[in-house]
Amino acid sequence: MARYSAEEKQEVHAAFEAILDQLDALQRQPDSWEESCLVHALSYMEAGIYDRAKTALGDCVIPTAERSVWRAAQLARNPPRYQIVRLRQRLQNVRDEARQR
Repeated sequence: MARYSAEEKQEVHAAFEAILDQLDALQRQPDSWEESCLVHALSYMEAGIYDRAKTALGDCVIPTAERSVWRAAQLARNPPRYQIVRLRQRLQNVRDEARQR
């Protein structure tokens, strides 16, 4: 028996895509905080840990003023690596794998 239902997985996939759609609407790429959260969420989904992915997506949408200043500064040191198109591509791979399970 699967740990997460197909509906639960689809809900997390849709939440991830909604964040990407919002960034597209704002005509910008994810900042370092958002990028980190989105990449972590993808990694959790790839590992089949959807509750953790959902938590990472919740962290992603924390308003800038409420983010940990120390963590945000640490993340800002990293060069940007993931743009929306690459994140969408990885999400599609996760969706394809979820359908096969």
